[in-house]
Amino acid sequence: MANFTINGKEHELKLTYVGVKYLNGVVGGNALEVVGKAMQGDLDIFPHVIAAALKYTEESYTLADIDKAIELATAEERLDFLGIMQLSNEVIAESFFYKTIMTKMLTENKDAKKALDKLLK
Repeated sequence: MANFTINGKEHELKLTYVGVKYLNGVVGGNALEVVGKAMQGDLDIFPHVIAAALKYTEESYTLADIDKAIELATAEERLDFLGIMQLSNEVIAESFFYKTIMTKMLTENKDAKKALDKLLK
């Protein structure tokens, strides 16, 4: 599983049902849009992916806290666009909730799977 450091504390990123519902609300209720945005490394949804994956911790991280941690990681050159894509895909595509649909979508589109695998390696 992916990890993310916020306020000096490293957390494992994992989605629970609460996090999935949160992400659905961010994109207007379309779970497939969440998957698509994660695959693209969408910068607008990335802080929300992190927020959703931290919901299980019961810490009270705000989006401002998360944005600040992302900004710090970027400034310290620990996080770049490829890292954002990798984290987004790992959190979404590898989560129990989304994994089956991701596998099905990528099995049906072998070129997309090949391109995504090549890009994220």
